[in-house]
Amino acid sequence: MYPKQILLLLICFLPVLNAQAQIYGDGLVINEFMASADSVSGIADPAGQFDDWIELYNNGNITLNLENFTLSDKLDNPGKWVFPSGISLAAGGYLIIWADEDQAQEGYHSNFKLGAAGEALILSNPFGEVLDSLTFGQQETNIAFARRPNGTGNFLKQNQTWGFNNDLVNSTGQRPVFKESGFILSPNPATSEVALHWQLAESPEVRTLEILDYSGQVIQRQNWSGQSPISLAGLSAGAYLVRITTDEGMFGARLIKQ
Repeated sequence: MYPKQILLLLICFLPVLNAQAQIYGDGLVINEFMASADSVSGIADPAGQFDDWIELYNNGNITLNLENFTLSDKLDNPGKWVFPSGISLAAGGYLIIWADEDQAQEGYHSNFKLGAAGEALILSNPFGEVLDSLTFGQQETNIAFARRPNGTGNFLKQNQTWGFNNDLVNSTGQRPVFKESGFILSPNPATSEVALHWQLAESPEVRTLEILDYSGQVIQRQNWSGQSPISLAGLSAGAYLVRITTDEGMFGARLIKQ
């Protein structure tokens, strides 16, 4: 085969190789985690337990199929937990993995816990190529370790921004703490719509309303006035988190859709 023919073949295959690089993990990072949590963190899994969690972020521009990707807390066993089938992450999206060894529970649960005294975290693609990794030291209860700037920066201690851009915190790592006591939903469980009742002295100004599943992915964003019922149209039966961003911070409550 002549050199010119070889060059033409290489040019033809370059788009395929580039696409494969993107499909198999380009831009996927470990974005935030919490290795020691209790009820003060405000983030419980679908079983109501305040467990360790790991947030992944897709910093790329295409949806990633994460089937057979792996996470591990052991440098000598990077393939310790294999992502199940049917799991994907949209560009600019967040995904929560509960690091609690409770794989029978709803949501995505790894077969390892995080060590609050410090250890490693490794994210790999199906070919065993390491996409992201870090080694961390002693962690504080209810304080997250998060990349700032979001998705690209070094890991810093801060209040958790579970499923949110890490840059919401200020220069000292503080932001209005996520609160699960600001409002109640009724009826709950609900079928088609649910009313929200603030438990604050004055109702705050609502900026956004989101419904998340318990992998941390936003299922719906709604234009909501703060007064009318919240529509549950399009939601499958299951457990969700209703999260509202206001001028006073973020508030949330668990919701069961029947």
